[in-house]
Amino acid sequence: MPRKASGEPKVKRIERPQSNGDIYIYEVTTLYNPEKRYNKHVSSRLLGKKSPDGNGIVPTRPRRSLKTANNTAVRKTVGVTDILEWIGRESGIDDDLFNSTDKGTAQKIISIARFWMANPDKTIRRIEEWQIGHELPYQEGLSEDTCYSLMKMLGQDISVSQNYFRHRASHAASRASVAVDSTTVSSYSEFLNDVRFGYNKDGNGLASVKMLTLFSLKDHQPIAFSRQPGNIPDVISVLNALKQLSVLGMDKPLLVLDGGFFSEDNILEFMHAHIKFLMRGQLDIKWIFPELQSAAQEITKPSNACPDDPSLYCVTKRISHVFSYKRKRTRSEIQKGAITPEEHRLYLHFVLDTDKARLDTAILMKEIQSVKQQLLNGEDVSLLTKSERRIAERFLIIKTVRGRMTVALNDKAIMKETCFYGYFVLVSNEKMDAFSALREYRLREKTEEGFRIDKQYNDAHVTRSKTTESLEGRFFCQFVAYGYETFFLKKLNALKNSLAVPTGDPAHDKSETFRKEKALLNWLKGMSVAKLFDWFDAIQETTVNSNIGRARWRTETVERDRLFLTRLGILKS
Repeated sequence: MPRKASGEPKVKRIERPQSNGDIYIYEVTTLYNPEKRYNKHVSSRLLGKKSPDGNGIVPTRPRRSLKTANNTAVRKTVGVTDILEWIGRESGIDDDLFNSTDKGTAQKIISIARFWMANPDKTIRRIEEWQIGHELPYQEGLSEDTCYSLMKMLGQDISVSQNYFRHRASHAASRASVAVDSTTVSSYSEFLNDVRFGYNKDGNGLASVKMLTLFSLKDHQPIAFSRQPGNIPDVISVLNALKQLSVLGMDKPLLVLDGGFFSEDNILEFMHAHIKFLMRGQLDIKWIFPELQSAAQEITKPSNACPDDPSLYCVTKRISHVFSYKRKRTRSEIQKGAITPEEHRLYLHFVLDTDKARLDTAILMKEIQSVKQQLLNGEDVSLLTKSERRIAERFLIIKTVRGRMTVALNDKAIMKETCFYGYFVLVSNEKMDAFSALREYRLREKTEEGFRIDKQYNDAHVTRSKTTESLEGRFFCQFVAYGYETFFLKKLNALKNSLAVPTGDPAHDKSETFRKEKALLNWLKGMSVAKLFDWFDAIQETTVNSNIGRARWRTETVERDRLFLTRLGILKS
């Protein structure tokens, strides 16, 4: 019979050989876990190096401090940190964090967010070496253990995140438009309760946890997130996440959703929850397609042209649709499980993109003409690819007259196929004109750029958190970094749109300033956010203290870089 565990920690010494021949001696403390039946690591402490004779321990030098106040010469990378400091100040993110928790905790969160912003391909364990050359708000220095302890604390005390959400939401109106992004974060862990097998958007076959982000379309900023198990359907996740909005002071938002949420069941759930929504629908649905045919007859009227974009035409149809609802509880004479009809009013906003319609039609005609030419050149139909045979069957008329094959276009079939090219529909239960609905939805489309980079940045591909608390805290730090990214993207896109805009005035369009702006615009078009930060990571500041005095200088920058920083607002003009 095995001996019963004492429950006391055990201390032992272990030797770890190094590549240079030294042998480090550590004092390791372990504690036996009777439930999992293995020794749990508690702590480890470096005692020193093994002496050359092997009989003693030689102390090692202490780790070099990150503080450089007493150094006679200091070199710091300031190009990136200047941009990060500007983002935190101008976006209001730093102020909201300082108002949500104590100074030290806020500085740690901001430091982690800035590290992830500047290093999209590095894990948090690299922050210790990175901050040696880059000044961060938490000047005492962050180690991997410090970051882990912070994330665990944030997960245990959610008052910090909830206070921050409230401050972020205060910048938006009560009836603001809110976009929703549902994403899954994969995990190798088998011990986290939220990590479950469901629909994984990365398609890597791993269990995942779902993260729902609420995004204010007014100021283009994420305002809150909700962590939920990976097997929960999207519509239920949205309904649960929206309960936060009433606490945050946003009790009547307009929910702007993409086409992935469109279904009659989801619409009915939103109706029962009294939530205003605007989502992209499907044209081929049996109760939408007849309305599309009706709208197509009047949508190209000049009065239906979009003021913001003349290539778009919009028209709104108000309908009453009968939904089939399965009763969840018995009420009066209607039994639980009975299918009952419910009629609700909806607004269908049809939009015609004439540029896309012409482009799609041109692509189809190019494919048809290519197949036609192959047949005229003597190619046998059986030798065509599957898609080419389908085109030949649907859009070509093939006949053999007096032993000679003739190929003609099936005009009727082609016109039937292309008559609804360029159309899409927005479905809403909120009364608004088609132009307003289109503007709201296009604002949501602009957030997709931020949604796509959220996993690219912040070390968010596969989480390595060991506990539910640290996972929650990690998500919060990533959420703060996400706010940095979306703010910078918004300002960067606004800068691109303002550069080298011709006015028709030769004095302006042929000026030296216009030429410089055009060169800057061409440079920015080939630069991603990550490349921009890598580029400005070369700007360093050197400070030297001597008996003569104190001197400071920076790396020189080219005129184009100074123009970029000035127009962005980082440098004073």
